[in-house]
Parts: sequence; structure tokens; C-alpha cells
Amino acid sequence: MPVFTITIHRYIYLFGLALLAFSLPLSPFGTSISQLIILINWILEGNFKEKWVVLKSRKSILLFSLIFIIHAIWLLPPQDYLYAFNDLKVKVPILVLPILIGTSGLLSKKLLRSILMFFSAGVILGSLISITIFMLKPSVNITNYRDLSPFISHIRFSLMIAFSVFILIYYSFAEREVRFSGFMKFAGIIFSLWLLVFLVLLKSLTGLIIFGIVSYIFLWVFSLKTKRWFKWIYFVLLIFLPLLPGFYIYKVSKHFTNIESVDFLKLENKTKSGNEYTFDPNSKSIENGNFVWVYYCEKELKNEWAKRSNIDYLGKDNNGNEIRYTLVRYLTSKGLRKDSVSICKLTNEEIKAVENGVPNYLFLNEWKVYPLIYNLFWQLNEYKNNNNASGMSLPQRIEYLKTAKVIISKNIWFGVGTGNVRLAFDKQYEIMNSSLQKEWRLRAHNQLVTFLLTFGIFGFALILFSFFYPAIKEKGFKNFLFSALFIIMFFSFLNEDTFETQAGVTFFILFYSLLIFSSKQEVVQNEQ
Repeated sequence: MPVFTITIHRYIYLFGLALLAFSLPLSPFGTSISQLIILINWILEGNFKEKWVVLKSRKSILLFSLIFIIHAIWLLPPQDYLYAFNDLKVKVPILVLPILIGTSGLLSKKLLRSILMFFSAGVILGSLISITIFMLKPSVNITNYRDLSPFISHIRFSLMIAFSVFILIYYSFAEREVRFSGFMKFAGIIFSLWLLVFLVLLKSLTGLIIFGIVSYIFLWVFSLKTKRWFKWIYFVLLIFLPLLPGFYIYKVSKHFTNIESVDFLKLENKTKSGNEYTFDPNSKSIENGNFVWVYYCEKELKNEWAKRSNIDYLGKDNNGNEIRYTLVRYLTSKGLRKDSVSICKLTNEEIKAVENGVPNYLFLNEWKVYPLIYNLFWQLNEYKNNNNASGMSLPQRIEYLKTAKVIISKNIWFGVGTGNVRLAFDKQYEIMNSSLQKEWRLRAHNQLVTFLLTFGIFGFALILFSFFYPAIKEKGFKNFLFSALFIIMFFSFLNEDTFETQAGVTFFILFYSLLIFSSKQEVVQNEQ
């Protein structure tokens, strides 16, 4: 029997959903407390017989919750139980939210739109807070853009931004029943454009690529559905559209690989002050096509740097890296020698940039994507020539996948178990004598690989079934927003352990449940 009236319980439920949606990009505490509100309200509401009837009639809800049950079943000894229980705690929303939402009554289209608007409002507020940080904190640059997302991982935030853009676009041009009108439509378009701009500023390659992929897929769907005579023009444009970013990346690669020709036998040996240069002909480190460790005079760099900066030459820059190495890279990026004359040529703004950890003058333009792509080529070059991936995002992921491949080959059928993922990686890193420093010896950074490594082929197949079957059974892929969410989720799995954090798992499970288990297009209800 309900503790309060049905109407009050309904209002509490809607409040909990709105708070949860709004808190996702802003507050882990708000994310947790809102789920607790929904759970307590669900218990106090009672009506468990009716709720059980709903679960029996909509088995897809229980099938989706199987993802959590698989994690529990795979608690095979021996385990790192502290790791295992923490992993289960993070994934509790997979078990709870589909059941709570699926048995709490369907939402009308307008109510669903309201919940999605609370989420978009949270994302927009988060972006405004982040841009304020950017304006007040000049040390934020290409090497530490993660600071632009102070509440959650910048990658999770970028995925939320991408989904919010699709939400705002959808309701700006959707069917008449829920379409924005007047000022709301104008605001929806303006904020969607702002979020796209901010996504570029956030410099999350994962978010940018996934947004591009989802957009491209929907453009194809639109072109296939249109019956207008010029649909063939769409086809031609869409075929050639991927060539534009491809050409841009090729252009960056050519710029990066256009390496200066150096004859070490003909190089000058002394600086203008008469000090000796040192050269390292074995080093292949480059910046903008210039070799880093040529024309290097540490004595002059140390003395002249002390005149321009309060940070010791042997100290750390504001990103925690050795400032002398940042300085050498920066000078090289401008084609300058590493001596006192070159430091004198730097402006005060450039000295400040080096202090803030900027290693290349190209990175001073925060609004360009070029530095982001350039940085990936630089990382791969360093990884290839020095065989050290520590501290570099892309090479580290390569090392993670290499390590995961070996672990999977040893545990192909049933995996290592829910609590043994970290132990398996730590052990394999030692066996392989990995060049990664211990602080960078992390997990796979690929959710699909993590599932396969943890549960083996059998558990992995069950996981995939639990993701896809409810979506197919409930005709979710006919829903634009669900399709956008699902594609974002799937492609994020390829580059991140998306379900290993509270923000990631709650984000996808909440909207998966709302769009599949709490909304049916053919059901007509009032807003309560």
C-alpha cells in the first residue's frame, strides 16, 4: 500500500528523474542521491504485485538486468574482492534503474522531453562553467584539456555533449506534438551550435569522432528515406564527405613527416657566445619536422631561462613535466636553436606558455583541431622510436590492448572473473616486462575487450545479447534519440571502459531505460 497518494509518489518519481538527469554532467553526489530518492520512493509506493506483472509481461527489462547478474555470477575465486565489490557497486544502476523505471509507469512524450531538457540544461551549465575555467585559467591547453571538465571525465562529458546536441536538434525539428516552437526552437538551435563549438574546445577526440560517426549515419538514413528527385546528390555528397577529414589528417601527417635534412658533419659546433653545442644523432624526436636534440646548449638555456622565469630550469612546469624538456620542444617547434639567443626571441607570453606546459607553439591556438591531430602523430613517433608509451594517450592504449590480447588468449572461454581484471593486468605487465611506468599500467580502455577479458566468450555473448535484444524487442531503433544514444554508447566502448565509472554507466543506463522501458510511441497518456 502506498505511503503517500499515487499523485505524490508520481511527483517524487519525476523529481528524482529530473534531478538525476540534471546531475549527471555536474555532480556525482547528485547522481547518487537522486537514484536513492527514486529507489526509496519505489519501495514506499508499494504495488509490488502490479510491478511484478509488468516485469513478467516485459521480459526485456529483466534480460537487460542480466548484464549485472553476469557480473555477480562471475565472482569466481580466487578474487580481488575489494576490486570486485567496487566494480559491482559502480554497476548497480544496470540492475536497478531498468526495473525502477520500467515498473513506474510510462512517461508521456512531453514528460520525456522535459526529463531530457533537464539533462541538456545540466550539460549546458557544465559547458558554461568549463568555459569560465578556460577564461580564468590560462594554463589550460592541449596537454591538460581534461581540466575543462571539473566534475566528471572529459570523455564522458564529451559523450553527454554529443547526445545533448542530438536531443536539442531533434526537438527543434521533431513531430508537432513535442516540437519546440518560437523562442524554445531558437534557443535549442543556438545551444546545440554552442555545444558543438565547446566540443571542439574540449579537445576530446573520442567525442568528436563519435559525434561525426552518428551524424554521418543519420545523414545516410535521411538520404535513403527522402523521395525527392535530388536524393542522388545527397548520395554523392555523403560518399565524398569522409574524404574531407581524411585529407585534413593526411595534410597534418605530411607536415609532421616533412623532416629537415641534417648533415651532422657540417653542423656548427659553437653558439654565438662561444659555448659548445651538443648533438644526439640517434634521437628521432621531432617537432614540426625539426630534430629536437640538435644545436642544444644546456648551459646557456639554464642561465638565460633564469633571467626570464621564476621557475627553476630543473623544476616542473604547471603540468608536472620537466620544464627544460618543455622548453626544448617549444624552441624546436619554432625552428630555433636551443641556446640563449633563442630564449631572448621568445615573448613574455611564450615564456608563460612554456611555464604552463605548452611544448609546441601550434598548441597556443585552442580553437583549432590541428594541434589535437598533430599531438597524436607526435605520440606515435615517440612511441615508435623510444618504445615508451608512458603518459601518452594513444600509445598507452596500444600497450593496454597488447596486454589484454595475451590475457584473453589464456582465458578465452570463461575469462578471468569480475574481480580479477586488475590482478590479471598487473601480472601480465610484469611477465611482459612492460615499458609502461607503474602509474600508467591501467586496464584495456575498451569496454568490449574488458567484457571479453572478464567473462570469456560465453559471458561476452550473453552481455551482447542483453544489450541488443531489449532494443530490438522494444523497437528502440525506430526512435531517433535511442538510436543516437545506442550508437554513441557502442562506439565509446571501442575507446573507453565506459561502464567502469559511475558517470558512464548511469548516463547510458538511465536514457536506455527511459527511451526503451518507459516510453512507447503508440501509448497516449496525460502528463501525469
